[in-house]
Amino acid sequence: MVIRPPLRYDPRMSVHVMTKKVEIPTLGVELEYQILDPVTRELSSDTQVVLQEGAEIYGSHIRPEFHAPVVECVTTVCRTVKDIREQITELRRTLIALCRKHGLAVAAASTHPITHWASVKLTPGERYLQIQQDLGDISRSNLIYGMHCHLGIEEPDARIAVMNAMRHYVPHFLALSTSSPYWQGRDTGLATSRTGIFRRFPRTGMPDYFTNFAEFDQYVKTLIETGCIDNAKKIYWDIRPHPFFPTIEIRACDMPTSIRETVALTAFMQVVGTRLLNLYHRNLGYRLHRRALINENMYRAMRHGIAGTFIDFATKKVVSVRDSIASILDDMSEEVKFLGVEEEISWVFEILDRGTSADRQRAVYASSGGNLQAVVDFLVQETQVDCF
Repeated sequence: MVIRPPLRYDPRMSVHVMTKKVEIPTLGVELEYQILDPVTRELSSDTQVVLQEGAEIYGSHIRPEFHAPVVECVTTVCRTVKDIREQITELRRTLIALCRKHGLAVAAASTHPITHWASVKLTPGERYLQIQQDLGDISRSNLIYGMHCHLGIEEPDARIAVMNAMRHYVPHFLALSTSSPYWQGRDTGLATSRTGIFRRFPRTGMPDYFTNFAEFDQYVKTLIETGCIDNAKKIYWDIRPHPFFPTIEIRACDMPTSIRETVALTAFMQVVGTRLLNLYHRNLGYRLHRRALINENMYRAMRHGIAGTFIDFATKKVVSVRDSIASILDDMSEEVKFLGVEEEISWVFEILDRGTSADRQRAVYASSGGNLQAVVDFLVQETQVDCF
């Protein structure tokens, strides 16, 4: 498989089923990887040659981020989850090979268990310098890694409607992705410390709902006119309309360690997006809840991951996260079958059975007698699974 040209979202992709048109959101995924020294197990800032050689192969699909030990791999627009899996695997395999060539290793998780943020270098560049000037040590200490998934939707009001409704499911996505229990040599007590670290940035967290795209656009214009931001990319919500592509971008997830976890989450998001988008086209939808209520489930996901509980807003009762996710997928079985993602959704249930990356990291820590270097080795090893 050859990576196609740079991200160009084509929202016209849809299919016809019998007498009704069913629109399927297209997909794009951005993944941020840790680059580290396999001997010391610390993060490495010596990534320039890897980035240069990666760019020679894939252009902007392998690129730097604010912190030097962060390398981002970006897929093209994809029609199917299987295309996403193919591209994620190819990009990860290439990045691992380039790093091995230069005595480095790759790990997929949202925090490094050992390295302190003050010890790593920043990527030079005017954009990154401006971020540091605007946010100071809030930006410098933001040494975290994530997964962002784009759902391509052409109509602006449809994007807002899907975003409004999908906020309800973001805690479920987060719980399945948790991979950052350790930070700077400590167990944080959280399944995802990344979520709490990133909350120190302005304009983060769960957005409230908007009536339509015009209302959202007016919000952005107000921030620009008052000097809060210079463009909408500085709105860092857990889910947002992308400022340059006709997509909604789900930004809340930790960086999954395994390829299967990443693909499973992407499939889950496309299933939910397909349901919500086509309800909108039929002038139907779910009840919308304020962010103050959804944030209760976000904290539960942050604290305990899939081992915790969620509030069922319909019944006002508490349910296990595992049961809540299983119930959603059972309800959306028609979309699962229609999209042909039965295998990928079965991997969601694998996560529910074997635990998330955060759960597995804690198991390694316990079995190794409290050795965080063993946790780093585990992450490096599991990141390579299904690549070669």
